[in-house]
Amino acid sequence: MKTFTDAAGRQWEIVGSLATFERIRSECQVDMLTMPTTQECLRQIQDPYTLGRVLYEACSKQVEARGLSPEDFAGGMTADVLAAATDSLLEETIFFCRSDLRPALTMAYEKAKERDRKAIQMLTARLPTIGQMMDAALDRMDAPTGSATSSAASSESTPATGRSGTSCGQPKASKRRNGPGKAK
Repeated sequence: MKTFTDAAGRQWEIVGSLATFERIRSECQVDMLTMPTTQECLRQIQDPYTLGRVLYEACSKQVEARGLSPEDFAGGMTADVLAAATDSLLEETIFFCRSDLRPALTMAYEKAKERDRKAIQMLTARLPTIGQMMDAALDRMDAPTGSATSSAASSESTPATGRSGTSCGQPKASKRRNGPGKAK
C-alpha cells in the first residue's frame, strides 16, 4: 500500500488489488495492469484529468467513507499532489505485478524518473540563457527602427511627388490567388 497527501492535508492510500485495478479499468478505461509493458497507459495518465479520475477510482472507497464528493477529492489535487500521487500509483502497480517482473519494472521506472530529473535539471540550467534571450528580444522590440518615416536621408531622396527617382510611376497589379495556380 502506498500513500499520498492532498493539498487539504488528507492522506490517501492506494491499495494495489484486482478490485482497485478493475474499478479503474471499468470507470476510466485505463488498464493499469498493462502499464508496465505499454506506453499507452503512461500516455493516458500523463493527462491530468485522466490521472485525477484514475486516482479518484483508486481512492473512491475512502472518499465515500469520509463523506466527500468527487469534487471535494479533486479540490485537493494540485500539480505537486498529482506528481506524488502518480509515484504512489505506479509504485503500487509495479508491486502488484508478478514478483519475478518487479526488479525489471522497478529499474525501468527508476530510469524513467531519472530521465525526467535530468531533463528538468537541463532546463533549469538553461533558464538564465533563456531569460537573456527574452530580454534581448524585448529590447529589440523597444528599440527604434530605421523606417522611412523616421529616417531623414530617406525623406530627402523622395521627391515631393511621393515617388522616388527609381520608381516607374505605375503601380504593379496585385496577383491574388484563388487557390493553387489560379490568378484572380
